[in-house]
Amino acid sequence: MCIKLSVNCDKCRRKAMEVAVNAKGVISVAIEGEFEDELVVVGDGIDAASLVDTLRKKACYAILETLEEFNPEISTPDDDQVEKPQEDDDTENSNNMETADDDNNGTDQNVPPHCCLAQCSTNCYEHPHPEMYEAVVYDSYGPTTGCTIM
Repeated sequence: MCIKLSVNCDKCRRKAMEVAVNAKGVISVAIEGEFEDELVVVGDGIDAASLVDTLRKKACYAILETLEEFNPEISTPDDDQVEKPQEDDDTENSNNMETADDDNNGTDQNVPPHCCLAQCSTNCYEHPHPEMYEAVVYDSYGPTTGCTIM
């Protein structure tokens, strides 16, 4: 499964990895992505919803991006199976890479902008301060009643 994190510092990434490793059924955890904001978790019987909820409570804001079942396939070489020579694949891949570079024209147009919902500060766990409202109290007795309370 892949979980998108809203982190900017290594301390928050480390905390998110600790939370994920301590979850039940987790085999491996890795941080990936261009901005190192994706947590890839592999395991057996992981409760994805509770893991994301725990990450939100203990580390940072998290969104479940992908959830896939991982089935490791054991491949055995068969005598009937014919493989292509490696030389042909390498030349085709190099030609495809050259055309991809030509289409790009030296700019990274396909790279999404980095957008974090919560910016890390010196105190990573700082929550936004609530807005203060000034209370207005209307005195129903008024100054004309002569009632004073001290």
